[in-house]
Amino acid sequence: MTVEDAPAIAELLLASDVAVLGRSDYTLTEVEGDLRRADLEHTGWYDESGTLVGYGWVGRVEQTNKIELDVYVHPGHDCSLGDEVLATLEARGLELARAAGHDRALFDTAAYREDDRTRGWLAGRGFEMATTFTRMRIDLSGPVSTPQPPGGVVVRRSAADEADLRTAHDIHEEAFTEHYGSVPRSFQKFREQFEGRGPDWCSLWIGEVDGIPAGLLIGTRQFVEDDNAGYVRIVGVLPEARGRGLAKALLLTYFAAAHDDGRTAVLLHVDQANVTNALGLYESVGMRSVLQIDAWAKQVTTTG
Repeated sequence: MTVEDAPAIAELLLASDVAVLGRSDYTLTEVEGDLRRADLEHTGWYDESGTLVGYGWVGRVEQTNKIELDVYVHPGHDCSLGDEVLATLEARGLELARAAGHDRALFDTAAYREDDRTRGWLAGRGFEMATTFTRMRIDLSGPVSTPQPPGGVVVRRSAADEADLRTAHDIHEEAFTEHYGSVPRSFQKFREQFEGRGPDWCSLWIGEVDGIPAGLLIGTRQFVEDDNAGYVRIVGVLPEARGRGLAKALLLTYFAAAHDDGRTAVLLHVDQANVTNALGLYESVGMRSVLQIDAWAKQVTTTG
C-alpha cells in the first residue's frame, strides 16, 4: 500500500477507534506519515466490492531482531480475518529477521485495553501481555508560566541543529537502556524520526545539569489535529543526573511552550513498570491517566 491509500486506511482506523473508544484516535496526517516511512511495509485486505476491510503494517527495527507490527479489521467485517492478517504480518516479520541473520524474531505490538478483538487475536497466536502504557493528560486551562528550574539546572529550546540532535541521541540511548522495548538506534534513524514529517512536526528541548547536557524532551504535533494537544514523545534524563529536578523542569517548560502555542492540553505515554517511577513524576506535575494501552510480545525462531 502507498500514501494514495491513506484515505481508505484512515476510514478503516476511524471505524475501529469508534468501535473501541467511541472516538477517533488516529488522523489522516498520521496515516500518511506512517505510509511514507521506508522501514514499514503496509498490506491491505479487500472484500468483493473492493472495500478495504483489513489492514496491517510490519517492520524490523534497524539491524535488531525486533519486529514491530499492527493489525486492524473493520468492526463490521468477520472477526476471523484478524487472525489471517496477523499471521501474514508475522510470516513477513520472520522473513525480515531471517534475512538479517537472526535466529529469533522478537515481535512487539500493542492494543487498547478495551479492544477485546485484537487482544483475542494476539492471545490466540501466542502473544503475551508484557507491560501496560498509560496515556497521561494535563489540561492547560489557565495561565501557564515558564518555571524557574532548580539550582544548576538549565532548560533550553533547541534549533535542532546537528550538534544538538547528536547530543539528544546520545542522551536518549543512555537514558532508556533499562526501559521496556529499548533497542539501540543509530543517529541516522533518530534523525529520520525527528525530521521525517517536516520541520514543524517535532520540537527539541535540551536540559543541562551543572553545565553538562543530561536530559532531553521531544514534543510533536501528533495530537494537535484531533485534540489540540501537545505531545511529549520522549523525555529522558541520564542516570547520574536524576534527582536534580531536570525531568520536571523539562516537562513544565514544555507545558508553558504548548500553552503559548495555543494548545489546550499536553499528552504523553508512560510504561507503568518504568524503572524510574516516571508515572509518579507525571502525576506530581498534574497529569492524570486517561487511557491504557497494553504491549504484547512473543519470540519465535526463524529456522525450521
